[in-house]
Amino acid sequence: MSKVRRNRRQQQRSKVTFSKLTFHKLNWLEYLTVGLSVWFLFFPKPYEILFTVLLCIPIIGLVLNGLTGRPSIASLVEIWKDKDGNDKYDVADFIDIAAWVILFRVIIDYKFESFYSLIIPGTVAFAIMLIILFATHNHIINTDKSKTWIYLSLIVNVFLYSYAGTYGANCVYDNSEPTVYQAEVVNKRISRGSRGSKSYILKVTPWGHHYDQEEISVTSDQYNGIQTGQTINIDLKKGLFNIPWFYVE
Repeated sequence: MSKVRRNRRQQQRSKVTFSKLTFHKLNWLEYLTVGLSVWFLFFPKPYEILFTVLLCIPIIGLVLNGLTGRPSIASLVEIWKDKDGNDKYDVADFIDIAAWVILFRVIIDYKFESFYSLIIPGTVAFAIMLIILFATHNHIINTDKSKTWIYLSLIVNVFLYSYAGTYGANCVYDNSEPTVYQAEVVNKRISRGSRGSKSYILKVTPWGHHYDQEEISVTSDQYNGIQTGQTINIDLKKGLFNIPWFYVE
């Protein structure tokens, strides 16, 4: 009888463990994230609304998934095998796709004055996201999968989301008055990527706290409308979180 009871307890434990590792059921939120991400990536209008919704989605997803009784963190990472039989770890789309699209748009649309000014606000945002994550989800208990890869894949995406979202919010919601500097365009060029992408770059004389000539990426319309030797206005803004950023008028 004792052996039978032990077997039943082991089966019950395995069922509990499996339920805690079951992938989340927020498919509707993933579909919404993918659709909005494509929209924001290729046609970012209305910019502020799309950015705000994508910024909120990962937090909403963590809270909604956590409402099912604080499931395991592993419920946010889908694990599948490739053709060689190796485990692959895919973080929930409402986290990783939102994070990567926000990061990509921020890199395209806004220019850092100083990267170091992002460290403290970004770290604070990252800490808050980790608190939300661990407050809504339990630690991984038992699994034959790599806990290290599950935690790592999730935390890396949360890290990217935190820093990209912080810098994006710093610029999108910045209502400060810009300080205008003038610089002369000494050269211009088009850089071509490995997949046919193009970057439009102006080389300008020193301005503000920039004491050397430097290259600034601009849009194709700006590139075509600005000539070498022309003087341009560069607007420097304070930033919502005191992370300075600038743009070419």
